[in-house]
Amino acid sequence: STEAKSNEKTAIPQLLEVLALQGCIVTIDAMGTQASIAQAIRRRGADYVLAVKDNQPTLAEAIRDFFACYQASPDKTPHTVFETVEKDHGRLEIRRCHAFDALQCLPRPEQWQDLKSFAVIESTRQVKGLQTTEYRCYISSLPADAQRLAQAIRAHWSVENQLHWCMDVAFADDQMRARTQYAAHNLAVLKQLVLNLFRLDPTGKKGGIKTRRLVASTSDTYRAVLLGLG
Repeated sequence: STEAKSNEKTAIPQLLEVLALQGCIVTIDAMGTQASIAQAIRRRGADYVLAVKDNQPTLAEAIRDFFACYQASPDKTPHTVFETVEKDHGRLEIRRCHAFDALQCLPRPEQWQDLKSFAVIESTRQVKGLQTTEYRCYISSLPADAQRLAQAIRAHWSVENQLHWCMDVAFADDQMRARTQYAAHNLAVLKQLVLNLFRLDPTGKKGGIKTRRLVASTSDTYRAVLLGLG
């Protein structure tokens, strides 16, 4: 929801101020692609890789236009490329990261502190004879090293997918019907909090999150331990 996104935009700078980020690479979805957030990340001694979508329409269009020209004459454009190929049960996925340092082609590159590169992830999937290709754009304070950028972006999506899968399986997140006011956002925060408590379970209890939820629903002692009260 718009309200939830607004809350997250406010929360990101606050979170950056309390995390130990020195020497880290911070990856954020397009919602967090703001010049002030890039500045905050660099101030904390970290590098950034920020997704660019239509929330930054001029920047996104400039990267897409540049990439279209690059595809027409790749040999004339300084760049690096890193490719990975995955095959699994009849599915073929080819990911190419194209990295560039042609910052002069971007609108107002100076507004992004220490900006050094931009990249386009080209993902091609083949499933049962059908092929689809999608493109995702990023800006970064890292050099135009396609392999390094690809690995940072891939790590971000791995975390996103793992979290979504876990929330959906353990909490039926995709079936949540709360839609009014802050209900959906508040429930999502509470579920994430509970998920973290289960992951930090000091008892070492075996079983998945669903099993631990069941035990917690019937055991006052186990709930107390999870909450640090036992």
